[in-house]
Amino acid sequence: MKPAKSKVHHPRGFTLVEIIVTLVVMGWMVLLFVNFMGTAQTKSWQSVEFVAGEAAAEAKMEEIIAYFTSKINSDPDTALNTVINEDFGSDVVKSYITYDNTGEAVVLTSGTSNNLRITVEAPGNDLSIILTKSRVGSGDPITQY
Repeated sequence: MKPAKSKVHHPRGFTLVEIIVTLVVMGWMVLLFVNFMGTAQTKSWQSVEFVAGEAAAEAKMEEIIAYFTSKINSDPDTALNTVINEDFGSDVVKSYITYDNTGEAVVLTSGTSNNLRITVEAPGNDLSIILTKSRVGSGDPITQY
């Protein structure tokens, strides 16, 4: 006589508890993903604005440098005064500066110096340059730009 085969029941598939736990975990992951992507998309315009603002500021700075170069080539003695009196727009800040004993720049509230700081304000970054009266005599070479 053959021994009776014992029927061992091996469950196949998932239990209800496993399905519920999986759905809860997936819900949390979707919530975090939507929250992260929502924040990233609402602030995505800022990088475009920063790049456009910086490009405009660089173009304005190039315009100022070209203007200064033409003025210092024609009359080095009055080039800085001509630049500071020129209207480049409301986003351009011009001020004469000098340096103290520690090498720090000091903005002059009155008078002039041989150093003119130009700052072009832009979203995210401001661009600054220091223009200086670099020519002392008429024998200095003309700067090409």
